[in-house]
Amino acid sequence: FMRSDSPELSVIMPAFNAAAYIREAIDGILNQTFSDFELLIADDGSTDDTAARIEGCDPRLKLIRQENQGTAGARNTGLRASAGSYIAFLDSDDEWLPHHLELCVRFLEAFPGEQFVTNELWEDLGQGHIVKHYRMEIEEHYPQMARKIGSRSLDPPPGEQDNYLRVYQSRQPIGEWGRAIIARTPYQNVFHYRGQIFERMRWGFLMCLQPTVVRREACEAVGHFDTNYYGASDYAFTIELCRRFQANYLSIPACVKHEYAEDGGSLSESHVATGKTALICLQDMLRCLELYWGNRREEREISALLGFRQLDIARLALERQEHATALKSLKSASRDHRFRPRHHGVEGCHEGHHRRRVPTFGHPQQACGHGRLRPGGH
Repeated sequence: FMRSDSPELSVIMPAFNAAAYIREAIDGILNQTFSDFELLIADDGSTDDTAARIEGCDPRLKLIRQENQGTAGARNTGLRASAGSYIAFLDSDDEWLPHHLELCVRFLEAFPGEQFVTNELWEDLGQGHIVKHYRMEIEEHYPQMARKIGSRSLDPPPGEQDNYLRVYQSRQPIGEWGRAIIARTPYQNVFHYRGQIFERMRWGFLMCLQPTVVRREACEAVGHFDTNYYGASDYAFTIELCRRFQANYLSIPACVKHEYAEDGGSLSESHVATGKTALICLQDMLRCLELYWGNRREEREISALLGFRQLDIARLALERQEHATALKSLKSASRDHRFRPRHHGVEGCHEGHHRRRVPTFGHPQQACGHGRLRPGGH
């Protein structure tokens, strides 16, 4: 039941010990050109002054405090408390661009049969290095992986130069619903891509939560975030979203993820997917793959992808001197991956370029978990 005075949109933000950077994330929300929202911040057992940094900064902000439950649990708390017809998610160390909510809401109003819309996420690695997700994954990483295992499933349509059509089935220009909004931004050549992309999600992330707006009914159909995942509950959520509904993707950045500390240094050791818990995140990604596609491991492509995931785990386990885990994963890879890639061995499962600074999203080693290291999977 929706109250008559309910906001049109609910923003859900989990936070744990985020005092150093959460105000920048909040400022990005308050600077949106769309204003009919509530901001629900689930403080997940912070021990710093996160709450003091945010209380009273805007009447639309509601602070919910709880004992530490992890990112998935904090998002679930926000969902239960939300009242909007639309749901948007933002992490406490990310920043929305001003047009994001307005563009997404106008899209969903113009296409009442569509259940969600997502956009590009740009990752700021510092010193002017910007990675554009999921353009990079679709143009480079996933096709390279497909070629290694002899798969043609990501080949573009004949004669097509638009790499997004490796994944999506159609491309349309932006209609009247969004043209004026985009005209106020510095971005050009923006298109609306549409398609059933569930089967493509086995390659890795093709979307994430931060630049996405979902109808409440779609969130309810997918269900709550699975708290059994430490760092890949968002991956599992988006897979299920794409299994149930057609995907809509606007090729315009909507969110910036900052991957550097205030002193300009790397956040890699504190990041869920690239830091000390990266091995757990890789194992979570494998669990997602097995849950949705493990019953089809006799298929060449799926068998190879399962093997690649196991090799990823083995390589990282060896780096971290976890030999038992590495051996177990190598045995599993040998069992699952009956169709050998062109490059053998643990190191052959990656492209090998910039392995330490490969972007967080999409790359098997570092795709899961979108946030800094926190107890319970934040």
